[in-house]
Amino acid sequence: MKNLFLILISSILLFSCKTIQKNEKRNSLTNDSLTKNLQLAYQRDAIQGFSVSIVNEKGLIYDKGFGFTNIEQDKLYTSNTTQNIASISKTLIGISLLKAQELGKLNSNDPINNYLPFKVINPNYPEVPILIKHLAYHTSSISDLDEIYAKSYILAKNEHADNEGVYDYFNKPETNISLLDFIQNSLTENGKWYSKNTFTNAVPGEKREYSNIAAALCALVIESATKQDYRSFTKEHILKPLKMNSSGWSSKDIDVNKRSRLFANKEKMIAEYSLVTYADGGFLTSSNDLGLFLSELIKGYEGNGKLLNKESYKKLFEKQSFSTNGKSEYYGVFIEFRDDFLNVKNDMVGHNGSDPGVFTAMYFNPKTKMGTVVLVNTDTDFTDDVWPEIELIWKSSSDYQNTINK
Repeated sequence: MKNLFLILISSILLFSCKTIQKNEKRNSLTNDSLTKNLQLAYQRDAIQGFSVSIVNEKGLIYDKGFGFTNIEQDKLYTSNTTQNIASISKTLIGISLLKAQELGKLNSNDPINNYLPFKVINPNYPEVPILIKHLAYHTSSISDLDEIYAKSYILAKNEHADNEGVYDYFNKPETNISLLDFIQNSLTENGKWYSKNTFTNAVPGEKREYSNIAAALCALVIESATKQDYRSFTKEHILKPLKMNSSGWSSKDIDVNKRSRLFANKEKMIAEYSLVTYADGGFLTSSNDLGLFLSELIKGYEGNGKLLNKESYKKLFEKQSFSTNGKSEYYGVFIEFRDDFLNVKNDMVGHNGSDPGVFTAMYFNPKTKMGTVVLVNTDTDFTDDVWPEIELIWKSSSDYQNTINK
């Protein structure tokens, strides 16, 4: 009987080893297939550099870069290459807001003016307070006037090479100010850029209108409530716990040798810039690091994340319905729910972003518990060829997930 038991155990172990080897071989072939498809996408020759990370609740399962980070094309774009990620940065505001609430520093139902050192009021409805949650759902009635929001883009230097493009709304380095001063100048009655047109005719909380300035204002509220610099708060409560060691809000926080330049097209760079309203779009990270963050969001969706408690994650992903052109759309706290993206039909939760020289996307499927991060260092507006290449990248990543699930 003892010998029979040992034979059974040996057979089981042998079967398990063969199964593991078979799965590893299948996964390797699937990864190779995705790499081949992404390489074919890169060969369309519109994008200078990009990276793709695919994750599940356990972590990264695919992670690779393509192309280059510089105009000379002698520095490879890898999964550890860093760049700013535009509006995906707002998802960190959502985590930070609910963490601050957990810590008892604020309540999302509170008026923002309970925490700010000045008053922000919609002049069309002066008796109706703007609440913190209005900022989180983009229903604050604060809009982005181009002539005001553009003042957030600050050049790194005044002199530029011939192959560096400068947008006409970029501002000189000496115009740089703090986020506090920017918000005060933009949204308070005595601010030097103040305009009543910054505020819509909708009652605060009534209508959704996406606003970068309102998102940055939310970060300022968190900063005022916690008495801690927002950048420091995110480092303590997000970056360190997730070991996102290649991420931060400025060049001081990252290895600048791994940072990508941004491009108008493959022949012309975009002049280096930063955002005064950094919290709404200025986060610097790699697809590898952002993949760690996305994996945490997948776990948080199931109530198993470590950045927030179960109730806070439930609030983060609590669907709010808004009507746009007769169609219902759903959003969480700085999170969106989609049933398609870039011509791919799928259930998706996450965010995307774009800025000069930047396109990014970060979404997961709540059913399969898998998600994708795509970072691109090339502008989408200068040539008609960039979008088709991005769409092929996204489709290839989606096909890979479907294959893995099968």
